Amino acid sequence: MKAPLIPQSEILKLLHENSENAFHHTTYQEESLRFHLLMQGDMAAVEESVRIINPTMQGKLSSDPLRNMRYLFIVNTGLATRYVIEAGVPQETVYSTSDLYIQRADLSTSIKELEDLNREFWTKAVEMVRAFRNKSACSLHISKCLDYIDTHFTSHIALSELAEHVGLHPNYLAALFKKEMGMSFASYLTGRKVDIARALLTRTEYTYSQIAYSLAFCSQSHFTKVFRERTGLTPRQYRMQYFNSNISSL
Repeated sequence: MKAPLIPQSEILKLLHENSENAFHHTTYQEESLRFHLLMQGDMAAVEESVRIINPTMQGKLSSDPLRNMRYLFIVNTGLATRYVIEAGVPQETVYSTSDLYIQRADLSTSIKELEDLNREFWTKAVEMVRAFRNKSACSLHISKCLDYIDTHFTSHIALSELAEHVGLHPNYLAALFKKEMGMSFASYLTGRKVDIARALLTRTEYTYSQIAYSLAFCSQSHFTKVFRERTGLTPRQYRMQYFNSNISSL
């Protein structure tokens, strides 16, 4: 039988070292507090996350201080991501946000930068929970719809397709969606696509036609018409005004 990569003796040795140094990890109850606050949309979760990410409370994951903090950031961000999803925020939105922050952490060059990034991520996470809770307390069916939309917005999504995905009659789903989201499915989908178009216009150099077709608009002119109706600006005007600025709150 193949020997384990980390033998039990090594684990026992670390237990002894921690005891000798009077070090103990945070308790499960302490760990759970910030996640409970996060799921309630309480900004106190941010300060709790700042306190808990301190290496003196979380153990040593690397002998290099910067790498150790980076690992702690990744672990804590990954855990927080699961709780934000559990709070009801569409998972694709949450995972994409988490991925971006972890990518930024991978490029970080100082512990201070990682500490600031941790505070920013947790603030963003609480804000996402708050925004979702303020919109409505979604049923499981509508939550699945929002996840499906965030996963398939680059293709044409029909109400019948969405209804089949969640196992409801299209007419019933249309009524339920409007009741819980305060708008029709079509209006929500259009708004979501315009929000994504705003991000692409300000963060990329994609052409207007590339953006239009990537978001499943039937033509560039249709995309321009819808975008102007929603924002008051054409895609070109929007890009000229906001390109590469930090206005996005999506």
